[in-house]
Amino acid sequence: MIIKLYRSATVGIEVGGKKILFDPWLTDGVYLGAWSHYPYFDLDSNLSEINSYDAIYISHIHPDHCSQETLKKINKDIPIYIHEYHTKFLKFKIERLGFKVFELSHGKKNEIFKGVNINIFAADNCDPELCYKLLGCADFNAKNESQQIDSLVVVDDGQEVLVNVNDCPYELAQSTIPNILKQYEKIDVLMSGYGGAGCYPQCFENLNLEQKVASAKKKEEQFLNQALNFIKDLNPKFFLPCAGTYTLTGKLSKLQNLRGVPSIDDAYIFFDKFLKTSKTIKLNPDASFDTTSKQYDEEYRPTNIKDYNNYIITNLINKKLDYENCEKPEIDEIYDYAVNAHKKFIEKKLLNNIEYDLDIILKVDKKGINLSKNNKIDLININNINLDSKYILFDMDSRLLKWLLMGPRFAHWNNAEIGSHIKYYRNPDKYERNAHSSLWYMHD
Repeated sequence: MIIKLYRSATVGIEVGGKKILFDPWLTDGVYLGAWSHYPYFDLDSNLSEINSYDAIYISHIHPDHCSQETLKKINKDIPIYIHEYHTKFLKFKIERLGFKVFELSHGKKNEIFKGVNINIFAADNCDPELCYKLLGCADFNAKNESQQIDSLVVVDDGQEVLVNVNDCPYELAQSTIPNILKQYEKIDVLMSGYGGAGCYPQCFENLNLEQKVASAKKKEEQFLNQALNFIKDLNPKFFLPCAGTYTLTGKLSKLQNLRGVPSIDDAYIFFDKFLKTSKTIKLNPDASFDTTSKQYDEEYRPTNIKDYNNYIITNLINKKLDYENCEKPEIDEIYDYAVNAHKKFIEKKLLNNIEYDLDIILKVDKKGINLSKNNKIDLININNINLDSKYILFDMDSRLLKWLLMGPRFAHWNNAEIGSHIKYYRNPDKYERNAHSSLWYMHD
């Protein structure tokens, strides 16, 4: 088995004479322009190589795993395999781009090429407190329905077995591990994320710098230990940390070191310290490893921090985010959109019995759109907020807020959060899931 790391979760494998590409994201600018690669990947110059793959597996709909701009350029004759999700957002998105999509049932081995099998397992449920995607990714009020947002995959050729859990939180995926071990005697390669994307702690303004640094360190340790738990349970011969490797772009660059995401080199140091029987695969971007010969096609080079920082300053820090190319709307225009969106917001809130004991305030310059716990909407002066009241304040560029209120075809609340576009102030400083998740419905 030959494994090639492109960027982040985008990895190619050659197994049984066939090539499978995982989670293609090879163009900068996902999450509304917020995420970029380092080093830069020139997809146009490498398109013939990407088009040489025989199949693609996409784990879930997030754009760093299913990049629309990347998929637009890839040969539409390559079949794409996904989990058979209850909701068909991922399937429809890929089909609209012109691909043929094959949905595979949970935990069922499928021979997609002669001697090459793929087996997709669902990582069910949605718990934002485990992954720090605080708006949530699924409708947590749905009853008696599967709410998978993520999946993991097993590929084998009858001799070697590779498990790719990408960025599935361990607590949500661990119930599938006994199923995997029942079907496969040994695991040769495990691929796993090692860091958690999201808005916490870098976007939380009720934390001072010292608290953000401490929270970031704690978050790093949490996700490194999650990967370690997968390794302990699956006991692979080789382990490749990947997924979640990204650089914040434009005005968001200043938040890069507060995200709570370890560098890949820090991750390697961590795993070298704790791994006993598994060996870490250390790959430069665009490099490969052969599991049979145990040989790399090039020697690993740790990231040069000076070069990395210079790249951010030279190439990324002055880039505009998607909405920054638009004119700033007036407060009256945004409020009109908010009033229309609020009707759907209240309808869904009442339908799903969503309750919370605080106000949600959408900040627009010195004004605020107050979505009260009593289901009213008002335009308020930010300086007049009662500091003794319970509230969450969402602060973002007015152009982005307009897009969010216009609906998911313009911008999605979940993507804005993961991209670090929204700043938060919580009073008290406590995560209120219902309040965060209800914003899913705050659009026209």
